[in-house]
Amino acid sequence: MAYTFWHCGILIGESELDEMSEHPRQRAGMFHPTAYGLSIFPRLTGILSAMHALKDHIDANGLSPEELPKSEIEELLDTTPAGQKIIDIGRALSDVEVRGPDGRRLEFVSIGFSDLLELQRLVREMELDAAETLGELPTDVSRYIVSATFCEEVPDSAEAKKQGSGRFRHGSWPPDN
Repeated sequence: MAYTFWHCGILIGESELDEMSEHPRQRAGMFHPTAYGLSIFPRLTGILSAMHALKDHIDANGLSPEELPKSEIEELLDTTPAGQKIIDIGRALSDVEVRGPDGRRLEFVSIGFSDLLELQRLVREMELDAAETLGELPTDVSRYIVSATFCEEVPDSAEAKKQGSGRFRHGSWPPDN
């Protein structure tokens, strides 16, 4: 049983969130989008590219992020394409909901969706050392990943299966909470 992800009440995909970090509230995994999830995925992803583009804009204009007053940073976010993309991603992510394998809604502190093809392109564009070792993404691998930091520790999906948390069974999705 996987974790499910919803946007404005519509299922956008699922993940096992089987990649755990040393921090028990942080989880990541391959993201398997629904057709609707694919259609809105461009609004949920691209934060690294947008941040890189904003940094390029700041550098090209001889600005220092550390010295910019808050009002000028807000203006950059409102008036540049990169800033507007950052704001749009934030708005779209604020409408995402995560449900555990048992159907219970899980509160998160942060969440991010990434397209591995975008990450490959960005690494090459930034001419990072890792760019030399990047190969093509295998066709049998999902190209989307999700990572989240939850407000409380969550069980991995294999553990949830063993426990048999059974509020969600036989098409009873979504459960009432």
